Amino acid sequence: MKSIWHDIKAIFQQPNKGLMQIIVINVGIFIALMLTKVTLILTGKPVFFNAFLEQISLSSSFSEFIRQPWAILSYFFVHVDLMHVVFNMLFLYWFGQILQDFLGQTKTIQLYFLGGIAGAIAYLVTLNTIPFYVNQGPMYLMGASAGVYAIVTSAATLRPNYTVHLFLIGPVAIKYISAFYVVWSVLESVGSNGGGNIAHLGGALVGVLYAIYIKGTEATITRVEKVLTYVTVAAQKSVGIASTEVVDEEELNQILDKISKSGFDSLSKLEKKRLFQASQKNE
Repeated sequence: MKSIWHDIKAIFQQPNKGLMQIIVINVGIFIALMLTKVTLILTGKPVFFNAFLEQISLSSSFSEFIRQPWAILSYFFVHVDLMHVVFNMLFLYWFGQILQDFLGQTKTIQLYFLGGIAGAIAYLVTLNTIPFYVNQGPMYLMGASAGVYAIVTSAATLRPNYTVHLFLIGPVAIKYISAFYVVWSVLESVGSNGGGNIAHLGGALVGVLYAIYIKGTEATITRVEKVLTYVTVAAQKSVGIASTEVVDEEELNQILDKISKSGFDSLSKLEKKRLFQASQKNE
């Protein structure tokens, strides 16, 4: 037991362990909730557990949400079913590692929270506007699935052909795994956990949009780098830079003195050329 506690402390003390920290927090909360549930049931007070669970889960009722706004964050750290938390944490770890290699830890963690919040918004809006869901009455949302779906779809959008090996199936590109779970959530959106699947889809949508944004940002950076490279080369050509020539320190000091006294425009074409050569040498 002491060894396990030591490993957990190490996860929170070491850098670049954000994913594992989220997983440990989720599992820790699950264990604490289950121990509390067992204790209250054995003491004949299960009603207290249900009351507490409602406080940290996200209600589909807007009036309840306004009274407990923290639920928009707390709900995606709450699990009361073993298989629910196991599969969520496994997918978070597997796809989080893939995404983290591409985006880095900070953006991956941000996306987990964005997905959870987006899932909550989709859940609240849908269950309060579409008659099919409104007629079912208030529901409660819990679990990290929306944040996990955001990680999965973002990884599949950025690295669609990344291959993983599935038991009894073999190598499968993650774009197919992502597509399967999205389609499954669409089909199950009218099932017994309709609200939960709506939240899944909200998280999945944010994951795709985030990946598209990242792709667009990278494309813009690439274009800017190309422009800067073109401008640099053009500037070098305009002054006839010969990168193999060396400018000695005395000559450079004379040029710099002239700039300090009369400005850059006072330099001759040859002096500008020599200054550029010196700057290239120092890079």
